[in-house]
Amino acid sequence: MAIIYQFSKRTFRDITNEGVVDVDKVTADFIGSVIKVYERKGTIIVHIKDKKVNHASISNTNGQVKEWEIKYAIEQVLESEIKDVLVHVSRTGVIHVCTKEDNTFIK
Repeated sequence: MAIIYQFSKRTFRDITNEGVVDVDKVTADFIGSVIKVYERKGTIIVHIKDKKVNHASISNTNGQVKEWEIKYAIEQVLESEIKDVLVHVSRTGVIHVCTKEDNTFIK
């Protein structure tokens, strides 16, 4: 049975300009990219987008990232569908999601 998530009550807030993540450091690697940072109850989504890249990194310092948070990142942040993305979990537990056209982060 498919689980349908209601995102209206579960929203991440844009904290890009709050200094939680050093966006300037990230920007140095992705000159010309738009970088946004979102947070909700310890889960952080870092979204990088430009003409070639559409990538989100999802992590939670307080525990595991929840399934609905990954789905939120795909649908609301990347503005994609599950069938159009690749997902990779790093050794550190960070979940990387990118569109299939941008598979540079999945190795």
